[in-house]
Amino acid sequence: GPLLHVQLVSDAPVDVRIVLYIPSRRDRGAFGPPTDYGLRLYIRNVLIQEQNTDLLPHHFRFVKGVVESEDLPLNISREVVQRSPAARRVQRALARKLTRELQSLADDKPEEYGTFWQEFGPYIKEGIASDAAAKEDLLPLLLFHSSKRGDDLISLAQYGEEMADDQEAIYYVQGEDLHSVARSPHLDYFRTHDIEVLFLVEPIDSFMVATLKEYDGKPLRNVDDAKLDLPQRDESADETTEPIAEPELNRLIGRFVTVLGDRVLEVRESNVLTESPCRLASADDGPLNEMSRVYRMLGQEFELPKRILEINRRHAIIVNLAQLVGENPEAEIIDPTIEQLFENQLLMEGLHPNPTDMIPRIQQLMESATATKEA
Repeated sequence: GPLLHVQLVSDAPVDVRIVLYIPSRRDRGAFGPPTDYGLRLYIRNVLIQEQNTDLLPHHFRFVKGVVESEDLPLNISREVVQRSPAARRVQRALARKLTRELQSLADDKPEEYGTFWQEFGPYIKEGIASDAAAKEDLLPLLLFHSSKRGDDLISLAQYGEEMADDQEAIYYVQGEDLHSVARSPHLDYFRTHDIEVLFLVEPIDSFMVATLKEYDGKPLRNVDDAKLDLPQRDESADETTEPIAEPELNRLIGRFVTVLGDRVLEVRESNVLTESPCRLASADDGPLNEMSRVYRMLGQEFELPKRILEINRRHAIIVNLAQLVGENPEAEIIDPTIEQLFENQLLMEGLHPNPTDMIPRIQQLMESATATKEA
């Protein structure tokens, strides 16, 4: 049965009877979103339109239903809705009523709302991205996966309530899917400090965060931003590996720069990594950074935004590499390892233009790793 029924009856200032429902699954056309959406519109008991798409905002196009009225103009279209105060009132009342009912569902029946969200969440995000007037009403409806929740979801209000008092921002990470963002090197610092990070993995998320700059006075910040002002961690807590000494670190950074050239803005030591060997930090936290993933998905030509490669001077791979560069700079394995570290990060970020190109190099590295050393 339907996930939600909504009824609206009014005789002033417009006579209107409306029954809406949200199906339990979204229509999936063979190749994408449904095209046959809209409400059945009856005026004085005559079916005027099979699919009226103008009485509900575009982001509510998954809603089905019937509108019946004595007063609405017969030739109703987008232009007529804009010109007719009666039609505009109906349009506003409908959108508000739907939003309120969805909020009640979220408050009273979180499990059913979770089902709604899995099916129709992207439409709500689209509304926030594209409809400035609806944005505030739709914000409470948002749910996110996060670094602390597993399969459970969290709202922005709940995130705000559970934040530490000294936390400056609401943090999010973007990626291809939940599985890959959960492994993101950007999360190292936040895991170590028990700070929750929201996971954004749908194409629409890039558009949404571009318009959703803050919530409840707290800015939304991408954890890949190189300019994040994060409190320094306690270095002495890391007893695992001895960090590389400064001269070796500088020599290794020089080699990274030689190998990667202008594919990176700079190479530098990271002060946030704990588990991962390196990360690609973004120098530009603007819309271009958010949208680069979308351009790649759409198959459009775009300039890969250049990032800052940060390396973890305590990670075994980095420590070994530094030692090799110091003792045997001619070793064949050095440059392909640097290339692979860089491309692993592109893959993590969902920015690698052609992942299968990595296979010959991976096989070369495997060959080196499995070669028995001559006595």
